[in-house]
Amino acid sequence: ILQYFLDFRFITVRRRFEFDLAQLKKRIHLLEGFKIIFDALDKAIKMIRESSGKPDAAQKLMKAFDLDEIQTDAILDAQLYKIAQMEIQKILDELREKKREAKRIQEILDSDKQLWRVIKEEFKAIEEKYAAKRRRTRMATDEDLLEFDEEKYIVKENTNVVLTRDGWIKRVGRLASVEGTRVREGDAVIAVVPGSTLNNVVFFADDGTAYTMRINEVPASSGYGEPVTKFFSLDDRVKIIGAETSDERFVPAEIKPPTKEDPAGPYVLVATSEGMTLRIPFASYREISTKAGRRYVRLGENAKVVFVKVLADEDSLFLVSRDGRLIHFALGEVNILANAGKGVTGIKLDDGDACLGGALVSGRFDALTVETDSGTTKEFRRGAYQVVGRGGRGHEVVKRGGFKCVIPAPIDLIDWDVLEETGEVKTKNSSKPSERSGPAKETLFE
Repeated sequence: ILQYFLDFRFITVRRRFEFDLAQLKKRIHLLEGFKIIFDALDKAIKMIRESSGKPDAAQKLMKAFDLDEIQTDAILDAQLYKIAQMEIQKILDELREKKREAKRIQEILDSDKQLWRVIKEEFKAIEEKYAAKRRRTRMATDEDLLEFDEEKYIVKENTNVVLTRDGWIKRVGRLASVEGTRVREGDAVIAVVPGSTLNNVVFFADDGTAYTMRINEVPASSGYGEPVTKFFSLDDRVKIIGAETSDERFVPAEIKPPTKEDPAGPYVLVATSEGMTLRIPFASYREISTKAGRRYVRLGENAKVVFVKVLADEDSLFLVSRDGRLIHFALGEVNILANAGKGVTGIKLDDGDACLGGALVSGRFDALTVETDSGTTKEFRRGAYQVVGRGGRGHEVVKRGGFKCVIPAPIDLIDWDVLEETGEVKTKNSSKPSERSGPAKETLFE
């Protein structure tokens, strides 16, 4: 550090002397012009009087006295009556002094040793000037631990992180509606995560890896944002399927575990295409991760995660398979693991079948909506399919064909105005239960 500082001082002092020398040379040049004019002042005055203007006078002076344009302009701007009143001795004395100073500076510039001597003398002068003053910066010792707090340099503000199906992310302050935000053609919003710029956001990939970054580092944009692959190292064809916030206003820091043996919540519920389910503490994923991320589930060959969500007050879970089977079981039957594992069977699958996803249930209006192979949609509510034991084949809800995909539930947006004014968390722009079924949907009510 000291060497870099000394190198900087060397360059700075050299530039200062170079500037001073340049200014001296300019002044010497003008004084030499005045000296030439003094030697034939009457002749110069006569030429100027006989000229037709300043440009003509300048040409005559330059030709007669071998002056350049800069010297000539200085002589004409000084006005001859003032030059006549000048004392030639003063000009000669100043010229001699300026040349002497220019020679001294040039000798310093020509010798690195002399330049370092000047720097040393200046340091001594600073030391003598401020020796009696108390040092403002405390010098650290080996016992001191100096820490850099990055959060102190971040402006705290409420915001939303938007995630799209194709893995593009952006940060927006306020959202009037999900449909109002810009996405690329053919893309769609799958998650809107609330939080402050001091909190983190966790992205869950379908290969069982979680990636955590500071919300402040998510690009703020009114456009499409940036692909998440710009920030993390995802394998080919891996997709981000969910996102959660670390903001304790929306996800508590700790929830009492069901038993003393279990780790504390809140928990992340995971379901895989193999029909496996597990719960794992969310606390492990709150802190910023590396580009490689953190494993949150162990998958079998060719398997992937089809559902991932931080649990709130839900009590049961729907899962559906491609062959048209559905199961509804209590979350209490899903094991809580301390670390990433395979979990337990949620729905038993036949050969060639696969779990497509699911939906959490906390109230009578919560529903699972799926699209069939024929293009119609079906909606399943808890009343029609009572809670059964985990690990069975479930109900055959489609006799012909099967299911194509699970349709995501409408995204609720945090009403930031209410939260900032009252501290109460409320959502807005949510579709009412009766509005979630379009004209093409077949609804199965209690």
